[in-house]
Amino acid sequence: MPSVLIANLWLLLGGAATTVELSVASATLAALIGFALAVLQVFGGALLRGIAEVYVYFVRGVPLLVLLFAMYYMLPYSGIDLPPTLGGILVIALYFAAFMSEVFRGAILAVPRAQWDAGRGLGMRSRVLLSLVILPQALRLAAPPFVNTCVMLIKSTSLVSVIGLLELTLSGRQIVERTLAAFQIFGGVALIYFVLCYCLSLYARHLEKRLAYAH
Repeated sequence: MPSVLIANLWLLLGGAATTVELSVASATLAALIGFALAVLQVFGGALLRGIAEVYVYFVRGVPLLVLLFAMYYMLPYSGIDLPPTLGGILVIALYFAAFMSEVFRGAILAVPRAQWDAGRGLGMRSRVLLSLVILPQALRLAAPPFVNTCVMLIKSTSLVSVIGLLELTLSGRQIVERTLAAFQIFGGVALIYFVLCYCLSLYARHLEKRLAYAH
């Protein structure tokens, strides 16, 4: 009955708030790490580029759930005991940083070579050329796939329920165990995830138009 969903909606919204907090913190950290990895892969020396590539290929080849289990069950044996919230943010951020690095790397490499040559022809130093010419164009190109990766990140936060974080999915499971109204509750959970992702997609469209006008 819809009344079951309405009666427990505040619990789902509480879980959704935790999901949003996890998503924002993880996406911000993942973007910073991913950008650093992309810069190392494009401009770093052979050693730094190799380290960045090994990290990217390894993390992309391991399921996020396995990394969460490793953080929660294996790290305590080495004397590192992270709180679930901090651990979840770090694992999600480190995981999606590998994907975001490829987004940023591809965007940097997609800037036409003529832009590099024109900047050097004007006597720009590498740092000035990157900050004023290359990176603004690269960020414009990276915006759509970056937002798409953030949408994937939001949905992947549901996996932190396995380490006991009371986010949206775990809140729904607990309500279902008490009410046995699986269809209504998980329907509400799906709707909330959809609203979060749809709002982010709308913002991405708006951002694309603004960047296009600015360009």
